[in-house]
Amino acid sequence: MDEMQFVVFRLGNEMYGAQIHNIQEIILPVKPTKVPNNPDFIEGVIDYRQEVVPVLDLKKRFRLGQSDYGREARFIVAEVGKKKVAFIVDEVTEVLRVDSSRISAPPEMTRINKDYITGVARLDSGLVILLDLSKVLTVTEQEVLEAL
Repeated sequence: MDEMQFVVFRLGNEMYGAQIHNIQEIILPVKPTKVPNNPDFIEGVIDYRQEVVPVLDLKKRFRLGQSDYGREARFIVAEVGKKKVAFIVDEVTEVLRVDSSRISAPPEMTRINKDYITGVARLDSGLVILLDLSKVLTVTEQEVLEAL
């Protein structure tokens, strides 16, 4: 039996998951410092363990609205390329082990670009879209982040 571990989080009404090995930590959100002339989904930067880390709004990135920093909101700190990035999500719900037999290929029709959808997990509670956080940014956007 081949199991994978995911952090499951909510963006709006949808559930998403990211493989746990990409994730460094889940932290409470802090107000980021704005950096001018960045794409609108880059909220700014925060001080994370003596490192300046960009904050990325996944809802804006996926054109699903805007994160509201509500009380359930969290930052998921993950490694993207050689840099850490904090992704704001509406809520982190659980860490889940999923048998690989319950993971299907990404559907053909989705609003999110399929390059960073690794699959869909079929759970008793419904479907969870699995994301590769390291591929959420295009090459150009990664260059913007590296310049911060």
